[in-house]
Amino acid sequence: MSTRSPGSKDQILRTFAQMVAEHGYDNVSLSMVAGELGISKGTIVHHYGTKDRMLEAIHHDYMKHRMAEAKEIVTDFTDPREQLTALIAQLMITQRDDRAATVAFAREIARFSALDLMRDVRHMRGEYAALLRDVIERGMETGQFREANSELLTLQVFGMCNWSWTWMRPKMRWKVNEIVSAWVTTLLVGLDAGPNEIGLDVDGIVAAVEQIVAESPPLAAPRAAVA
Repeated sequence: MSTRSPGSKDQILRTFAQMVAEHGYDNVSLSMVAGELGISKGTIVHHYGTKDRMLEAIHHDYMKHRMAEAKEIVTDFTDPREQLTALIAQLMITQRDDRAATVAFAREIARFSALDLMRDVRHMRGEYAALLRDVIERGMETGQFREANSELLTLQVFGMCNWSWTWMRPKMRWKVNEIVSAWVTTLLVGLDAGPNEIGLDVDGIVAAVEQIVAESPPLAAPRAAVA
């Protein structure tokens, strides 16, 4: 149980993120958030001003966490194949362990990414995409990956991972390790000109990334964890 005041900025943001994840941005009002926390709407306005600014705060904090984790990942793992596996693991682990913030981010970013308000968020998203693309391109440069369009491959990874919130549910029959292993096998075998075996310790990589994500506390703790 949180010891923070229900009127604190972070508690307001956590509650807002949880409600956006559950109901969608358009169906959440400042009055609903205030009612959930038992505070006045004026307290929320004092901290954030508008609902758009609350959404920007979620997206900004979310991307700041993910960028810090991604930079640690590419430092801890030096092989491009392991780095790519670890980044996919990161995106799936956050679907499980920081679910409310992940869903609040994923379901609304397409609608709101062009707002002037989201300028810093766009920059961080571009930085993350460049980091992933660089991993793919270094794999090609070292001869581990076959030559391909690195921008399209980057979009492929995001397409696989970022929309998984639409089907990842509590009590789902697949564990994160299984999802990562299946996806990485398909992706790396497609990129690899060699034998159809990836030869990676996927469980070990997932466990290492879980530790990295665990050190980055979730913006909005999920009410029910995904297995």
